Amino acid sequence: MNFYYISNFSDAVKHLISINILVYTAIFVFSQYKIESIFSLYHPLDDRFEFYQIITHMFVHSKRFFLHIIFNMLALFMFGGQIETLLGIKKFMIIYFLSGVFAALFQLIFNTSVMYYLVHSLDFTQAKKIFYYLDDDQKINLYTSMYSPMMGSSGAVSGIVGAFARFFPEHKIFILPFPLPIAVRKALLIFIFGSFISAIFNLAPGVAHFAHIGGILSGYFIGSFFSFIERKKRMGK
Repeated sequence: MNFYYISNFSDAVKHLISINILVYTAIFVFSQYKIESIFSLYHPLDDRFEFYQIITHMFVHSKRFFLHIIFNMLALFMFGGQIETLLGIKKFMIIYFLSGVFAALFQLIFNTSVMYYLVHSLDFTQAKKIFYYLDDDQKINLYTSMYSPMMGSSGAVSGIVGAFARFFPEHKIFILPFPLPIAVRKALLIFIFGSFISAIFNLAPGVAHFAHIGGILSGYFIGSFFSFIERKKRMGK
């Protein structure tokens, strides 16, 4: 997805980008501490799961895929400043972190459903026994659902983009492969549909498609809630 928008480089956006870059740098500089493994989000049924990972996974990006952090920070820069300016830092941060949490929840629900579909059980021990009897595609799906941790700010940033679509629905952006810019709301509907198809048919293994969907929807509806509250306040005056 190729976004284009010039953003104000606002305080919250600036600090979030700085923190993400610092953590990404620390992953390389202090590689002996395995920051990725500690702060990424594991499945709650996995022994490695910790509650703090629900928040910390939003600041960890894959060191194997440099574009992971580049795309996330670019989208945050392009859309975040406008939302922060419109709603203020407090509401911006609420959208960012709540969207990140709900995005993770969407993905965990999807991963759990895949696991149950393949092994008819939520017992990791049982799943390990069945694992070797599955075909290659099923093994990839099961391993990804059970053991691959979630990392990155994609869900939280998707929430900001979703909020942007709520407040600026007709703003034009580019989305590949379309040669002309289209309204951001339409672009996100296309993106959500494509992500859903990719997740169901496993077209891009290792990508948390439902986290993107969950983040966009969360940001859109949280933004709608803030708009509703603001309208009620104005009507009450």
